[in-house]
Amino acid sequence: MAGETQNYHETRNPYKQTADYAAVTITTGQSILPISTVLIGSSMQFPAGYWDLGKKVHFRIFAKATTGATPGNFTYAIRYQTGTPTDAGGTALATSAASAAGASKTNASFFVDFTVEARAAIGTAAALFAKGWVLTDPVAALHASTVAPVFIPATGAASVNVDTTLASTIHLDVARSGSTTETIAVLDFQVNALT
Repeated sequence: MAGETQNYHETRNPYKQTADYAAVTITTGQSILPISTVLIGSSMQFPAGYWDLGKKVHFRIFAKATTGATPGNFTYAIRYQTGTPTDAGGTALATSAASAAGASKTNASFFVDFTVEARAAIGTAAALFAKGWVLTDPVAALHASTVAPVFIPATGAASVNVDTTLASTIHLDVARSGSTTETIAVLDFQVNALT
């Protein structure tokens, strides 16, 4: 068909998961989910030059959290990082508001759904746009019912310029503000290229 662009659906290799991932202890800094070593070689890593104009990828994470007596607030950030993934590494593409976490919860289920899309051609300062949400069961109440769902970002959604000429990782980080130990274990994650 003369003059038409051909498109295709990209299939990303699944991460061969045999059990729940190791629990991550959430700190007052940001902590990667599931864990940084899982991301290496997973479908959450992208080759140099991947994020070209129009590329959009959908991420889904299902996890469980255990909180202490004073978890404070949880904050979620979708991050873009080149090199080896690290806690709070790279650039935050979108960050949620600090949302009240439920105290003394055991294995409270929650679900995170987000997309990242390229809004510029490949470059050293190319725009990526990320948005998503976190949803928790109202009975298990990982978050107070008044803050469910939690949107990422809560306000001010905008593209962020990053270097898309390099290999990268997209990861979700979580931080807490309280004084007790909270853990999160990822049970499943999926990555699907939409365009």
